[in-house]
Amino acid sequence: MNAIIEQFGALVGKMAASRPASARRLLALAFHASNLQAKHFPSRQLPKARAYIAPVSMDAMLHPLMHPERSAIVNIFLPCEILHAMRIEPQIAEGLSCYFSAAGSEQYFIECARQAGIPDTLCSYHRILTGIALSGVLPKPRFIANTTLACDANTNTFRRLAEHYGVPHFTVDTPCTEDGDAIQYVADQLRELVRLMEDVMHEHLDEEALRAVLTCEQRSIKACQRYYDLLADHYIPNEMTSEMYTLFATHILLGKPEIEHYFELLCEDAQNAPLFRGGNRILWVHSLPYWQNSLRTILNFSERNQLLCSDMSFDALYEPDPVHPYESMARRLLCNTFNGPMNRRADKIVEMAKKLHANGVVFFCHWGCKNTIGGVGLVRDRLEREGIPMLALDGDGCDRRNINDGQMLTRFEAFLELLEERGRAQ
Repeated sequence: MNAIIEQFGALVGKMAASRPASARRLLALAFHASNLQAKHFPSRQLPKARAYIAPVSMDAMLHPLMHPERSAIVNIFLPCEILHAMRIEPQIAEGLSCYFSAAGSEQYFIECARQAGIPDTLCSYHRILTGIALSGVLPKPRFIANTTLACDANTNTFRRLAEHYGVPHFTVDTPCTEDGDAIQYVADQLRELVRLMEDVMHEHLDEEALRAVLTCEQRSIKACQRYYDLLADHYIPNEMTSEMYTLFATHILLGKPEIEHYFELLCEDAQNAPLFRGGNRILWVHSLPYWQNSLRTILNFSERNQLLCSDMSFDALYEPDPVHPYESMARRLLCNTFNGPMNRRADKIVEMAKKLHANGVVFFCHWGCKNTIGGVGLVRDRLEREGIPMLALDGDGCDRRNINDGQMLTRFEAFLELLEERGRAQ
């Protein structure tokens, strides 16, 4: 870790112990400074789209942190179209933990959660989030909402936070089937969530505004699909942090005009990009340890080892029907590749690996994610039947002390050498 960031993280932890509001302001100041740099002085290595999405994502994280009166804590899979229609900013749990980790401050909040009885076996994203909340650094939201998709920690974590803050909590139960009854069941829950939001905010949802959000989302998904068509044959510079921002775009921010513009820029970048001329094309599975310098050195802006995308960015690329917004949001939840048996996700990984001409897949086993870790063998077997090599890496998406960096690097480099040898033999 950069020495300055390490010192800053230590200062945040020290301040949070006695003055949590001051720690929050200090973090916000640092995030604002980083945001200004991203807006006005982006890296010259970044294509236009990647430079554009960084401050959009930062704004999405900062606004609910500084204006909790119009915010709600959510998980990454919650259909946030209804929040956008009511001008309520979602505070994404997983993204917030990543930002605090980037600021070098995650260890204090992990320890805070541990002292409150949160086991170390829980997902690190949830441990950090819980620590931020219990410490008083995360301000009180208006309500909390989450889905049962796809994480076992969702229900317990968000219920505990709702009890801590004394705010309403709503869980969207997501069945593993996607028939008509299941769609109607989830759609009715989303309507109930709207009623809760209207009671909490003392406002009414404008159904026309919701349909406008879904119409924007429809255009965004079409543009995203066009981008993946173009990515199949082109080399487009990418890096791990930018790919993490794409998860904002394909989840909690979907339906906003900024995201439609982002995918349009991605298509422009892809159309202007050179054709892929050789090297490794890596499809990543699950979250990205974007802070891990050893992996960043190999993948960021690399022509030799192109990072294509994460499978989380194409988990639910279904075009909505704005005329039936609740059923559309329900269908997108139920058809998500993270919902139901692991073979659904495996099939999509194989499909996209072939489409994007990936010659290798890295399956990242994030600490505490039972759903993903439990399916690693099934996905490997499925890929091997298609002749696509896979590397399983055990690591942590946001707790930098919970990795064996040297071992990961050695195995990753050996995997890349294997891919190059296969390429020369073909």
